[in-house]
Amino acid sequence: MNLMQLKVPAGYAVTYNKFYDIDPILSEGNDYLIENWGFFTEDLLQIVKLKINNGKWYIPENEDALLFDLGWYPDSDINGHYHLQLVDGKWNQIKSISSKDRFLIKVALEEWMEEQQKA
Repeated sequence: MNLMQLKVPAGYAVTYNKFYDIDPILSEGNDYLIENWGFFTEDLLQIVKLKINNGKWYIPENEDALLFDLGWYPDSDINGHYHLQLVDGKWNQIKSISSKDRFLIKVALEEWMEEQQKA
């Protein structure tokens, strides 16, 4: 089992990653719980856009931060979906997308990072 391969451009830091290339498996004898639930939680991936000060990269403080956050909602539920959001340092949502398709989420994340890199 492998992590999803992501094209992360320069200027970003992956601060948390449990976004795996794996399908959810329904737990036997249960209508909704995922057997491999550890890969389908609300905290799967977080990427921070870095800033430069005097030629050195740094992770900005909360208010200046730009975060890409990915989770599975509802947590551990076979009927759930990935939810990717781009938020500022106060967790105000800038944009979001939800899908069961991890490859669609991967493409959206890579596109958003490219867009923000140019901003």
